[in-house]
Formats: sequence, structure tokens, C-alpha cells
Amino acid sequence: MEIHDGSAKVSSPLEPHHRVYSIESPLDLPGHRRRSTNHDHASATTTPGGHLPSERASTPLDRASGYMGFTSYSSVFEETQNSLSMLQGFQAWLPQPTNARLRQGEGTEELPRYLCSPTKEMSLVVLRAIPSPNMGYIEIVKDSPFYRDGWLRVTARRVLSDLHERFGSYLGPCRVDSQLEDIALFLSDNTTKPFIEGEPDPEKWIGQFTGPNLRWESLGLIFSYGALTFLDVNKPNSGFDSNAAKKEWEEISRVSLGLCMDLSRRFASANSLLAHLSQRRSTLESIHAGDASYSTWRSGAESVALATFLGMHAESNSPSYEPSLASESRRSLFAQMFVGEKHAVLFTGRPPRISHRYAFTPLPLDLRDEDLLEGGETLRAAVKALDENGWNTNGKVYPTTFTRARYIIALIRDELVELGIGKTRQKVASVLLRDLKERQHEAVKEFPATIAYNPADFNDPDINVNLIVARIILHLEELENLFLIERVLSKHGEADEGGILLIAFQLVSLTLLFWTHKDRFAPFRNDFEWLVMAFATPSGGILCMELLNPTFKGSHPKNPSITRSNIIQQLSLLIGFLEWIDPSRPNSDLCATTSAVMRRVLDHVLNTANENMSWRPEAMDNMQLDFSFELFDTFDWMKHDVMTNPAMGN
Repeated sequence: MEIHDGSAKVSSPLEPHHRVYSIESPLDLPGHRRRSTNHDHASATTTPGGHLPSERASTPLDRASGYMGFTSYSSVFEETQNSLSMLQGFQAWLPQPTNARLRQGEGTEELPRYLCSPTKEMSLVVLRAIPSPNMGYIEIVKDSPFYRDGWLRVTARRVLSDLHERFGSYLGPCRVDSQLEDIALFLSDNTTKPFIEGEPDPEKWIGQFTGPNLRWESLGLIFSYGALTFLDVNKPNSGFDSNAAKKEWEEISRVSLGLCMDLSRRFASANSLLAHLSQRRSTLESIHAGDASYSTWRSGAESVALATFLGMHAESNSPSYEPSLASESRRSLFAQMFVGEKHAVLFTGRPPRISHRYAFTPLPLDLRDEDLLEGGETLRAAVKALDENGWNTNGKVYPTTFTRARYIIALIRDELVELGIGKTRQKVASVLLRDLKERQHEAVKEFPATIAYNPADFNDPDINVNLIVARIILHLEELENLFLIERVLSKHGEADEGGILLIAFQLVSLTLLFWTHKDRFAPFRNDFEWLVMAFATPSGGILCMELLNPTFKGSHPKNPSITRSNIIQQLSLLIGFLEWIDPSRPNSDLCATTSAVMRRVLDHVLNTANENMSWRPEAMDNMQLDFSFELFDTFDWMKHDVMTNPAMGN
């Protein structure tokens, strides 16, 4: 979800040597950037001095070892080495691998100093896409519960500021290739430097990819935000079309982000910063190509592969653990990946790429980004103030608050996925499903009241719209799990006692809030088609089944607000929502097909005079009936044999 808040405050560019970070720091207007003392001599001071590896040097770096669990060959040798070190008191005696020496910069003076042609062309494409100074900037979203609006957005803004301060004279409207090549050499040289994952000091950790240490991954942070705020939008007669610029930037940023990732892989091994970029690329790809596309599935798979390569699935949970920006950002990132991966599995019905059985990383602690950026005593005090379960006790909603809750729900969902698309005996599945249902109820009870959905929120014009959206999404995900439990129970032969209709009605009604309040939720319009297809459409199938084959008369015995009339009204709104989706959007074909079938259901229900008259099969000849919603397939009623069954009209 791309989030913009016109009233949000933005941080000023930070000084290059000693910076104080704050999500809510005052804004120096982008048009009044602080100039670096070396800015006037950028061309003389920023060209790399030497030892730049070429593409050929990327081969051993790419073979650098990633996560090695206790089953790997290396763990035995590491245990032996540690034992010898303790017994004999000397430093590690094993020889340092060649690729490690390369990462430390040893012997690199013999490597060529030029960029090979493909790499050079990729570099030029990226550097031509960088916004000119005083042209566009990344806006800071204040008080947002979404993970990408915390320290990541602050750091991306800092990277853009650092780049303009150091190379502003090279990044004007007319750019010279030779000058851009100097920037490329500088970035490539820095990318070969080792990235210290476990650096506890936030200033030093961020300093590895900002200021004089800008890398290709750093530029990727700029492009990971598919929206910029352009400064010339309000200038009359400027000839500047802000809407066209924003639309163009969406495509530029997506392509350039991928190139930054490719460039970083040519000069360095994997690191957590690259993992952040990979996750953002997966999100942008889903917006561009759709959630069911191969490119989205592939980019998501790459994110998971990178996370497991780095061991993000098995972060330490030792009693001596001391939180830091580096460690907590890894935990939060893995949680985000896990949540997104489960949504992709449900949407496509494909097997998961990572299972809860192999996810040992603890929940991220419910800490403010400001405290993580500050570190030291400030962070230790914040950690001490958490409750025994790791939630904050000051009644606030931070990005990690939302992430923690979604991760807990996703872990339960992953177990449901195993039962839904895996091989499980009926009796075993039924017991497990009931246990999961109880565990979810207990887990939700422990969530802070600050993230609970409250319909009264819509009556408060001053409430943060980001917070409302977060609460709705979390509640939708809770209901989605319950919906899935009922569906899988039905799959294993359990009789439905009306529970699935109750949940389906709630899912549709809740999702429709985005449609009925679309002006208020305008910043989230890129997410509308995903929301309606993931949550409302499968549930809408259940409502259609109820109209075709009623299970109650009058009002529902467990919920008087559910009546035949109300179901028809909700489906009518849902059809309007689906048909409102722009035809140019990637999932629009799914939306159009679904709405057409639902419209036929309403036509049949409302126009058929004889209740015993079945739906004539020839009316469906020109319609594709198989939506392939896999695990969430609620459209059995569209199959030919069901449609021609006279009992369906009774």
C-alpha cells in the first residue's frame, strides 16, 4: 500500500557527519537544502580511487555462504573450533576464505577499475532516473502503523538528500554520461565493502549505506517508494503535469528498483538491505502486474529465498538478546514477508514457500522507530517498558504493533493452509481445525485494544485514516482465518451450521467500507482491487449460494441483520465495487468476470417468477465459470451440474 498524507511533516536533510534521527523532526523546505562543505568539489572528491571489481569479481562474492543451520557441515567444525579456542585461548586458526578476503578488500588492487558494458548501461539507466535536486522528494508519513513508513522512509529520504549533496551538480536536467559513470564507479566501489549485519549502533549501521558509503542498495531505497511528492505541482503555467509525472515515476521506480538489486548483486553478496528491497519489489510488482501474475509470484519467491539465505527465519531468541535497529528490522521484515506470502498462497492456491514449522524467528518487539533509531539508553528504557509479551504499554500503535498482530494471525493461517491444500486425514483435520479456531480467539484477546476494529471510528473525522485502515485489514485477516476454518471443515465432510454465512456476510460488509468511503480512503486506491478480490469476492460466492439455495427464512437465527434483502443489497454494492475497478488495472479481468456472474445470480433471483424454475444452462454459455480461486473456491455453485439441478431453486 502506498501511503500519502498531505498534512504530514517531513524531515530535513541531515548533516553528513553526525545526525540525529527522528520520524517527526521539523522540515527544512526541500528547496532550501543544506549544502555539504564538499559539494562544490563533488567532481574532484567523489571519483573512486581504485580497486573496483568488475562483473567477473561478482562470481565468488555470489557464492558467499549464507545461513548455515545446525544440520549443515559447518556447524560441527564451528563447534570444534569454538571448543579449541576456549581450551587453548587463541584466535580462530582456520584460513580465511577467498571470498571473505575479497569482501574485506584484500588483494583487490589487482582487480580492473572499469565497468563492463552491460553493467555500465544498467548504471546509466538508474542514474538518469534519479530525481533532480529540488524537483521531487519522499514524504514522511506521520503516525502511520505501516512498516514502510517508519525508519525505512526516513532513511530513503536521507539517501536522496545525501546523493543530491554529493552529486547535485551531476544530476541536473541535462546529464553527462561521463559524470554519471563517475557516480556509478563510486557506488560500485562502496557496494564491494562488507556490510556488517549485526552492528548494534544505529548510526553506524545506517552509516554503512548513507553519506560517503552510498551503495547501489541505497539507491534502491529511493525507488522502493512508487510515489514521490513533486515540488512544482502548484506553479501556474510551468508546463509541469504532476499527474503524468507521478504515473511515469511508478513505472520508472519499479524498473529502476530491479536494476539496483541486479547491480548490487554484481558487486556484493546478499544482505538485509537487499532483502528489504526484494520485499518492496514484490509489493510493487503485485500493484503493476496483479496478485495472480507469474512475475509477482517469482518476486515473492525471491524475497523468501533471500530471507532464508540470510537466516531471517531463525533469528536468535537467547535470554541475552539486546534489541537494535539492525536486529529488530530483520525480525520485522521476516514477519512482513511471512504475512505477504500467506496472502499469495490463499489467492493462488499454490503451496507455501516457507512454513511455520521452519520459522523460529521471534516476534519483533513493539518499539517505536524513533527509539530504535536513537539506540543506547533510550532504546533500553523503551524495551524495559514493554509488557511480558512484548507489547508497548503506552496505548500507541506503531508499525511493529500492526506487524506483530498480523504475523500472529499469519502463523495460524499457515497451519490452516497445511490442512486446506495438504494431505491430512479427516478426523485429524477436524480436531486440528477446532484447536486452531480456539487458539485464534485466544490470540486476538491478547491484542492491544488500540488495534481493535471499532465501527465508531468512522464517526470521528479527526482519526488517522491510516489507523482505521490498519484496524480494518487486521479484522479482515482475523475473519479470513475463521472463514477458512469453516471452508476446510466443510471440505472434510463436517456439516455447516450456518457459521460460514455469518463470517462471509461480515467479510463482504467490512470490505465494502473501502467502496462506500472511497474518498476518505483515496490514498489506498492501489490496494482496492486486492482487498475486494482477497476478502469480499470469495465471501460473495457464499452469499450467492445462499440466494440460490436458501438455508433460512426471514432473518438469520444467529444474526437478525442478515436477511435475503440485505444479502441482495450487499451483493449489489459488491458488484458496483468490482465494476468500479479501472479496466487498466492488472486484476480487472478477474473483477469483471466475477461481477458478471454475480449480476446473473441477482437477475435470476429477482426476475424468476417461478421459484422452482432452474437457471437455464444456455444462459451461461458465453461465461467463463471457473475462477480457480483454489483454496478459497466458493464458486462450486457455478458449475454446470449445479446450475441445472432443480433442487437449487427450492
